[in-house]
Amino acid sequence: MVDKLKFLKGKIKEYIKFNIIGTSNFLVSQVFYIILFMVFKLNYILAYTITSILSICAAYFLNSKFTFKNENYSAKKFSLSVLVYIFEYILNMGIIIFLVKTFNINEIIAPLIAPVFSTPPVFFLMRLVIKNKNT
Repeated sequence: MVDKLKFLKGKIKEYIKFNIIGTSNFLVSQVFYIILFMVFKLNYILAYTITSILSICAAYFLNSKFTFKNENYSAKKFSLSVLVYIFEYILNMGIIIFLVKTFNINEIIAPLIAPVFSTPPVFFLMRLVIKNKNT
């Protein structure tokens, strides 16, 4: 029972760290998104795509080092991480477009809502990729 509690406590700590890093990364990304969208007048889909690419790279390295305590970086892990974040991007983009087109939610607000739905599955997928000893 004690071992199960320690295991659970460790997973909760990882999830909290994942969310702290994700929130920080997200906030920085949103600043860039707003600049690209409002200052440079890029289409919201293009602005979101550019910021997503930068965010994916940062997320891989930050989560490897700080969340999952694994600095065994590899091209394979990075590639798999990119696939996880492509999944997240597609999910988020679908949600954003849905919110903008269906509910007329502002293009700046919609990207703030989308991660609520994508964070839990992305955490488990990233943990699987980074902690996997075979990659």
